[in-house]
Amino acid sequence: MNQMIKLNITSKAKSHCPISFAAEVIADHWSVLVLRDIVIHNRRSFNSILINNNENISSATLAKRLKRMCDLELLCTSDDPTHSQRKIYSLTSKGMDLVPIMVEMFRFGKKHTAPSPTATSPTATSIPENMKRPLSSYEENLFEDLRLTHLNHAENTI
Repeated sequence: MNQMIKLNITSKAKSHCPISFAAEVIADHWSVLVLRDIVIHNRRSFNSILINNNENISSATLAKRLKRMCDLELLCTSDDPTHSQRKIYSLTSKGMDLVPIMVEMFRFGKKHTAPSPTATSPTATSIPENMKRPLSSYEENLFEDLRLTHLNHAENTI
């Protein structure tokens, strides 16, 4: 991997803030959707991602995002034993660390988007029980502080 490419991508996070670094790595819309296709839908070859992507990513954009994620060591490639010219994309341990973030993004999207017009029941738009998790004591305290600071203020200004 080219260290200059990695340094260039990650140095855009101008501070030593972990959130700034993470945002620089995954904040781009297409990268998150490509990771979704690999993680959730098990699409692991270029053509599988390209053909099945619901958002119609272009081949050039897909190639750039896959290369970038390989440069950042989120993904790695291996040869497909069934096809000499096909590469199989796999998560690295660093890429695996993004999976909980993607699950949280799913929870957020599921909670805050309008129900699908094709949904037939309220449970079709609710978060599955096996995806719910208790908050840590840190999260509980943080959310309580945020509710007091932000929600009370927002309700008083509306």
